[in-house]
Amino acid sequence: MRRAIEALAPYPDRGQRGLSGLMKVALAQSPRFRDLRSAASWLLERAPRADLLVLPEYWLGPQPLEGLQAVASSMVELARSLGATVVAGALAVKRGGEVKNVCPVVGPEGLIALGEKVFPSAATGERALVSGGRRLALFEAAGWKVGCLVCADLIYPELARRLALAGAELIVNPASISADRKELWRALGLARAFENSIYVAAALGTGYSYPDGRPAEGGSFVASPNGVLVEFGAEPGVYSADLDKGEIAYARARRRYLEDARRMPDVEVG
Repeated sequence: MRRAIEALAPYPDRGQRGLSGLMKVALAQSPRFRDLRSAASWLLERAPRADLLVLPEYWLGPQPLEGLQAVASSMVELARSLGATVVAGALAVKRGGEVKNVCPVVGPEGLIALGEKVFPSAATGERALVSGGRRLALFEAAGWKVGCLVCADLIYPELARRLALAGAELIVNPASISADRKELWRALGLARAFENSIYVAAALGTGYSYPDGRPAEGGSFVASPNGVLVEFGAEPGVYSADLDKGEIAYARARRRYLEDARRMPDVEVG
């Protein structure tokens, strides 16, 4: 399914800067898969050709993997087939004697970037099993600078601001969210996008339940830098939207939030 997000914005000068300012992003709102083969088959049947494909968090389940080589190899083949850069969601991986939640970014030629979840969820018990990371992925795709915040890291405005100040124009959020938190997640996406004059695109899993019984029912979305939200419901599928750098240019020229952040004064408290 394709949604053109710039068509929903009320600014008449959008889309006049040429195709070089556009990106097609595809979000995989998928169930959890038993293995890489079934995941690749499901994605190839549904994914359109796009500049960027984003998978959700724990799309192979929450169990820690021994390494990323098999995942990277499978995603390279997918990237070649789709002509896309693939953000391979977020997966628990054993690394250096501990488990990290990592976000691999893969292109047709191989691994491009590797980010980590900085703050594993305390509420779900993830933090007892997964160690916090110290690296955020920031990479280029189709002429755009893209950052990755895994699931609950979107809650921390400091992390999104760090990526925006480093040049990110789009933040992707591979996530696993329970159905009772979907409205909250949309609000977070809108806030992070608006306060940083960027796009936020969240790929959320669907069709499974948390250990406490709460269902995950999708809710993937794209939030624009000017307060527009495109939602993709609960059904499994790969949904896409067209992003326009003109939206970012407009937001930054009008509001100048990042300029203010760069020259933040020392403010006294108390």
